Amino acid sequence: MYKISCLVVAMLLCRAMSAQTQAPTVLNASGGHIQNNLYSLEWSLGELAVSTLSSTGNLLTQGFLQPQSTIVATEDLFDESRLAVFPNPVSDCLNFQTDIPDIKTVQVHDILGRLVLQSSFQPLLDVQQLERGMYVISLFDKQNQFLHAFKISKN
Repeated sequence: MYKISCLVVAMLLCRAMSAQTQAPTVLNASGGHIQNNLYSLEWSLGELAVSTLSSTGNLLTQGFLQPQSTIVATEDLFDESRLAVFPNPVSDCLNFQTDIPDIKTVQVHDILGRLVLQSSFQPLLDVQQLERGMYVISLFDKQNQFLHAFKISKN
């Protein structure tokens, strides 16, 4: 009888107690934030990409930092059907076939986001000097406004 009484009292005490509450906080060893007029990127080092777990009043996110996101535009004004880029993967020269007169500048960024090549738009882009790897090609118009980006692989 004594054991049952102790068990009932312990259960009532546990029910009456509550844990401390804390505001949601992201703890990580290192990270950063980069933003320009087109993109915003936040990251933290040492975290794996895992799902977000939630319950009433609680949110646990493991993985990439997930700030509030705002959709700036949902309409892509660039008509991809009017641009052909080949070969991909490329070894020497990248060919552009398009009838879009607005393209003025081509920028090539490596996978880390560093600008490795910039030139005025021509039907052929010499990429021989680039190392093997993945690159992002960005196209800009005469007012230096971003038009479109795509990935290529350099052999």
